Amino acid sequence: MSQRRPAGPTRSVPERIVLEPRRDVPASPLPPVRIFLGTEPAQHRAERVFVWSVERVRDPGRRYEIHMMKDLAGFDPRHWTTGFTNYRFAIPHFAGGAGRAIYNDVDQVYRADPALLFDADLEGHGYRAIEPNDTSVMLIDCQRMAAPWTLDAARREGKRALHRRAGAVPGLWGALDPVWNVRDDERPPEEARVIHFTTLHTQPWRPFPERFAYQPNPVGSVWHNLEREADAQAFLVHTREHPSDRYADWWQAWQRRAAQRSPDPRDWRPPAPGEAPPGPLAERHLRAWIADAPEEDVPWLLAELCASARERVVLRLPRGGTRREGQAWEDRLAAAARAHPDLTTELAFGTARRGGGRWARSTPPRVWVLCDDRPGNVTQAMGLAEALGWPFEVKHLRFRAAARLHNRMLGASARGVDRTASSPLEPPWPDLVIAAGRRTAPVALWVRERARGHARLVMLGRKAGDDAECFDRVVTPTYTRLFSHPRRIETRTPLHRVTREVIAKASEEWRDRLGDAPSPRIAVLVGGTSGQYRLDAAVARRLGADCAALARKCGGSLLVTTSRRLGAHAADALCEGLGDVSFFHRWQPGDPTDPYLGLLAHADAFVVTGDSESMLTEVTSLGKPVAIYPLPVRSSFRALSVASEWVWRRATSAPRGPRGTPRPQIGLERWCGKAIERGWVRPSRDLDRLHAALVERGAAQLFTGSLPVTRAAADDGEREAVAAAVRDLMGVR
Repeated sequence: MSQRRPAGPTRSVPERIVLEPRRDVPASPLPPVRIFLGTEPAQHRAERVFVWSVERVRDPGRRYEIHMMKDLAGFDPRHWTTGFTNYRFAIPHFAGGAGRAIYNDVDQVYRADPALLFDADLEGHGYRAIEPNDTSVMLIDCQRMAAPWTLDAARREGKRALHRRAGAVPGLWGALDPVWNVRDDERPPEEARVIHFTTLHTQPWRPFPERFAYQPNPVGSVWHNLEREADAQAFLVHTREHPSDRYADWWQAWQRRAAQRSPDPRDWRPPAPGEAPPGPLAERHLRAWIADAPEEDVPWLLAELCASARERVVLRLPRGGTRREGQAWEDRLAAAARAHPDLTTELAFGTARRGGGRWARSTPPRVWVLCDDRPGNVTQAMGLAEALGWPFEVKHLRFRAAARLHNRMLGASARGVDRTASSPLEPPWPDLVIAAGRRTAPVALWVRERARGHARLVMLGRKAGDDAECFDRVVTPTYTRLFSHPRRIETRTPLHRVTREVIAKASEEWRDRLGDAPSPRIAVLVGGTSGQYRLDAAVARRLGADCAALARKCGGSLLVTTSRRLGAHAADALCEGLGDVSFFHRWQPGDPTDPYLGLLAHADAFVVTGDSESMLTEVTSLGKPVAIYPLPVRSSFRALSVASEWVWRRATSAPRGPRGTPRPQIGLERWCGKAIERGWVRPSRDLDRLHAALVERGAAQLFTGSLPVTRAAADDGEREAVAAAVRDLMGVR
């Protein structure tokens, strides 16, 4: 496993974190609760949430000691499953061969007071665990276990051999109640006393993105809620008053180097151990030394930095790092600045300049909207831009043959753009780029490069946002089946432009032509043949006949419009099936009299063909009755999607390990997961999943030949939620 090298010599003993009794409660006479935590450098987020989970449920009058078993000298972790596998067997040595101790893996959180486990009856056993060979949670009698689990054995022998050592002594193991080691969703969270996020490629904090293609954890919300609580309480494991055990030595080395330089008065320096914080300045700069600081101390150092500035913080990192490292530092700085909402931040990483925190200018961000020739893409991008409420420039793009290349091949490039037929792409560069559609993604990346990394990129849709790592935010519906990611915002449906104001205006404009049709007025919105569905002449004729029968049955009228994807023969067949209707509009290129919004305003109910996610999204947002007319799946779609479906199924498969839980991604599962995560393979849209979701929440029903009924209220909350996330990204309060 790839690991960050320790920021100093390896430790001879674990570092001890002490949660002292709180001053406002009586002190407990019971002995301290000793917890030994197996961890490694990449697990700093998990360490903080683990300690917070103890803090929130512990006995406030009792002392708790958490021993961080990380970077321990004399161990060789190269063949371990994790970077801390064998540390647990050295607990008797580090505990002095006396008393009790709890062992936990770092990928766990407490839901109940650890003291309940610490004080439990050992029943004459040397250790208690849920299985003799599952020692990820243990209660240990350190005196009895000092003989089989020596420090030398823990350093030299494998995990199985050490389990056999204990198993050779009759009665040494005793069963532990499984509620103290509930693996993922084995039980409901409310029944668990310890939740163990044991499946490595579903751990919510994503410690090894270079190794795994992370997928959702069924109880991941528990972990994320704990982290949000810790953020709200400004909880840190280490602080200026209690830095890590490495900090003093590191600070001395830093002081010797700093003595050779002439600092800028705005430069912020790390405080000496025990030193009071400096007074605030309007602007503070932090130099590249932060990259060499002990990992454990970086969060509190950044927190102190942000507290020492009134207006602006600039963090300058050393050149030569990877983009992923830059993103990690950006996230850390943003987390530290969250407690100071009036602070503006800037991160300089090589030639890139990334702004954050509060928006510093008096004018709104400069926004570009990249639009291709696909109406479904344009409505998403324009809908978000309009929801933000800032001025924006629309960049109409036309593309050449080079745009057919895969986005990963194009990279950050405008070579697929026909520059003579497109809007100019030139300075002043934008602060924010909004785009949808596969072909716009390389152009957005190219714009960010020209803006020296300053421009923020928000991509919408499955093809534009397939590789979330490349952008600041991507917005994709859940039915696209892309993997979750910290930068991905998942929605039920695509974004759109249909608002109350738009509908009110269309109602007035189309009142004379549509308002007098007999009620109930049934709008039939017809898409066309797509990658997944077939809408040929035979299907169109049947659609027309079914809708005509529905209108006769309920005594209403039909208001019908086609789209650009419906071929001429299919449109003729639709007319034959419909017969006489109150209103019929046949789509023509360049026709300025599109009645679509008028139909949305005046119809009492809708029949929508199942191929069009955009039309389904817009009509179901109105709170009116909607019926989804099913279309046959194209045989070519089934054939062409065989390979991508195989990759998706293999990537999301969960082969079981020896303990019956999903084993870590390896081999083909890992390769397939990475192919999807990086956008080389895109799962096909599962529109059946979209239809099912709309039906489940009462926004639509499948076509049955009867008039649909209203079951869901009007809802445009997703567009507003995404707009709020983008405002937060830009620091506009």
